Amino acid sequence: MSTLTKKITVECLDCDQKIQLSFEPVLGQIVTCPHCEAEFEVIALNPVELDWAFFDLDDEDEDEDLERDDDDDED
Repeated sequence: MSTLTKKITVECLDCDQKIQLSFEPVLGQIVTCPHCEAEFEVIALNPVELDWAFFDLDDEDEDEDLERDDDDDED
């Protein structure tokens, strides 16, 4: 018995190139475009649909605040 892997192709929202998925995507999964390295989140499965991936910016804001505090200490 042979298993037929269905190839799924989606279009990059940034560079419009085709992204070929070699795996069965799941909701919330992050997909990176091999052409421009933009990151997307799987938001629908049938058909597969991508949207821009948004990450929690609170951690970055905290890091920036810490860096600013360190700079203030040097003065």
